[in-house]
Amino acid sequence: VVAESHLRQTVTRKCGAAERMAAAGMSVSEALQHVGARIQTLSTQLGRAPARLVAVSKTKPVAALQEAYAAGQRHFGENYVQELVEKAPQLPSDIKWHFIGHLQSNKAKHIARIPNLFLVESLDSVKLANTLDKALPEDRAEPLRVMVQVNTSGEDSKSGVEPEECTELVRHVATSCSRLRFIGLMTIGRIGDVSPACFERLAACRDKVIEAQIPNVPSLEDFELSMGMSGDFEVAIQAGSTSVRVGSTIFGARDYGAAKVSETSQQTMATVRAAEEQAQATARAESAKPAQTEASETAPPTQEVAEANEAPKN
Repeated sequence: VVAESHLRQTVTRKCGAAERMAAAGMSVSEALQHVGARIQTLSTQLGRAPARLVAVSKTKPVAALQEAYAAGQRHFGENYVQELVEKAPQLPSDIKWHFIGHLQSNKAKHIARIPNLFLVESLDSVKLANTLDKALPEDRAEPLRVMVQVNTSGEDSKSGVEPEECTELVRHVATSCSRLRFIGLMTIGRIGDVSPACFERLAACRDKVIEAQIPNVPSLEDFELSMGMSGDFEVAIQAGSTSVRVGSTIFGARDYGAAKVSETSQQTMATVRAAEEQAQATARAESAKPAQTEASETAPPTQEVAEANEAPKN
């Protein structure tokens, strides 16, 4: 118990130093190597296989991803549909893309077309599961890996199902979505909290899912838990994480303004297209009016009009 407490304190101190390391002027490749070494060291101490490192590249330019790729990184995570759709064709096809942000059902079809989409980690409803399942191309080489996102912190700002709803959503995905392959659960820890509480709740959800004996659900040995980010990934690994999502510690601080401009541009273009379509419809309606007027002028008068015209005048 004392050794475990000491390890946890050491891990917490290291996590607190993560952002300072990113700000110390390291290159992307150097930061990537440093994070990888920390994961390897902790995993060795715990006697476990190293957790997968997903480099979260949201708002980052393609050049930064290319540097990480050149350093050997293959798993990359994106939060925004538009960014993923734009970046994927510009980078090598052996990259394994993870979508880790909130995914709206009406945008599922856009990421479903990406051939090297490796995993969607943020499945949080039956509707989204069904939509994604139907949107995948029939000639896709294999089912799409998915994780169910669980809101373990209880924060309204977080997406994900409630812990008590987790098992039923897993059951639906595993038994009713033939093009999806359920592999595990994902969560985001409470902001500013480096305790393992949220991660322990996710592990408890995993145990309940396994106890339910749902067909097509991985065994304990193969069941994945995606938890831990730049500020708490070592705490998460200690709590049982098999995959960590690290962004700013590798790539530096994010420019959310750029992503917002991209999404705003997309919305603006949609508005412009809608306005153009409306203008075209109006023009078609206006061009049809003279023909209707002319036709009414040359048409024979109705019986009521004819009788009025034939009436004697005083």
